[in-house]
Formats: sequence, structure tokens, C-alpha cells
Amino acid sequence: MQSGRNNANRIVLVILAAVVLAVGAAALFLNLSQAPAKATREVRIYRAGKLYATGHLGQGEEIVVRGEDGEENVVAFTENGVYMKSATCHNQLCIGQGEVTLENVSTRFYRNEIICLPNRVTVELVLTDEEAADIPDV
Repeated sequence: MQSGRNNANRIVLVILAAVVLAVGAAALFLNLSQAPAKATREVRIYRAGKLYATGHLGQGEEIVVRGEDGEENVVAFTENGVYMKSATCHNQLCIGQGEVTLENVSTRFYRNEIICLPNRVTVELVLTDEEAADIPDV
């Protein structure tokens, strides 16, 4: 009778171990598959054609771009996009371009960029090859 009970205990332990491993694997898979892609989306900021800084969506940060002659642009990051918060340029067209997001990139005139010509600043929301291919030509 004792050996039958030992076998039953072993079977229960094996089943419990399998359940614990399956639950752990499922939790790990769900955690990795739900990682927010937006939070890691890269934004590149160029000044006079050279890479000035990089940032990422979802971090709520602001980057100040300063030129040699005192010009200044403030680039602000939101959960879903990036926009020009302020600029010392005379026409303020870069501010009027609004926020660039993955949702609106195909309908924007400058697509995935914000451009400030007077201050020579370009803000680029980096797209994957697939995303860039999905944008219709103008």
C-alpha cells in the first residue's frame, strides 16, 4: 500500500511541476508579447544635416536644440508621437506642422518629419521598412 501512495505522490508532484512551468512560460510569453512598441520607437533630431540627438516616444521628455547663432528649438515627446513645442524661427511653420505619430504619418505633408528650415532642424520619427513601404507616394 505504501508504494502505491508513493507513486501517487510522485505523479501529483510531476503534474504540479508541469503546471507551474506552463504557467510561468505563459506569463513570460504574455509579458514579452505585450511590451509597448511605442515606448521604444526612436526619434532622430538633426541640426544642419548632422545627427544632434535621439529620443524615444513614451518618455515624456523634451530636447532643446541650440544653434551657433542663438537659435533654439524645443522638441517634445508624447506617448504616441513627437512635436515641435517651441522655436525661435520667425515663421513658426515647424510648430504648425503638429505632432507626428504612427497613426498620422501617411496623411502628413512631411510624412514622418518635422522641418524647421530657418533653424536647420529636422525631427524624424524612425519607421520600419514595412511602415515606410505602406506610405503612399504623393
